[in-house]
Amino acid sequence: MDKATNDILEKVKKLMALGNSPSEAEAASALEKARVLLARYGLSLADVKTQSSEIVQNVILEKKRLRAWESHLIHVICNCTFTQAIHAQRNGIGQVLIIGRELNTLAAADLFTYLHLVVLKLSRSHSDQVGHLDSFRHGLVHRIGERLTDASAGKEETGGPWAGQSSNESGKSTENTDTAPSDRQLTIQMAKTAYKENQDYIEETFGKTTTKKVGRSVDSDSYHKGRTVGDNVSLNRQIFK
Repeated sequence: MDKATNDILEKVKKLMALGNSPSEAEAASALEKARVLLARYGLSLADVKTQSSEIVQNVILEKKRLRAWESHLIHVICNCTFTQAIHAQRNGIGQVLIIGRELNTLAAADLFTYLHLVVLKLSRSHSDQVGHLDSFRHGLVHRIGERLTDASAGKEETGGPWAGQSSNESGKSTENTDTAPSDRQLTIQMAKTAYKENQDYIEETFGKTTTKKVGRSVDSDSYHKGRTVGDNVSLNRQIFK
């Protein structure tokens, strides 16, 4: 990693370490600012071919088969960090690869490590209270994903994740004034730029890829218990170590 990339990563780490209060607003602000920083840095390199702007792959998990909750967690994290993921088999070993610019893949890997461990620990601690652990984990990850989306990656019509609006209890949209319109435009633009870069890399490196849909049965009671627990998972603690 070059010095410029390392400096930005350190700034992202500091942002993610801010807001130790359980305030949801502070959690949203910290994640939002970190994501905007990733976007701003990425776009500043768009016209300059440097090591920092090259697309790389980073292994975040080695596993032959992913659980449904693991796949969804990876999807949410990729949306937050301008990355994409593929599940590849290499010499009989299943690997989850995060594709993107180096800085973004490092951010995604750290976020995945933290949240994956949180889900496993919480499911173990609630194992005597739920009938179906995987359904509990699925509900937990869905709720974490919704909160991450509200905090930093609300969907616009463009299909790209962006930082901006959330909803209050009445369902009305409330604008986050911490993010300037230019920052929203920046994250939308970066999402489009990153998607094309990542897709081009995947096609060139791996050829044609397929999306596999796996059916699953979910225990409703366990799922909703997981969602309830997901409301209390800290998103503003130090995710990056």
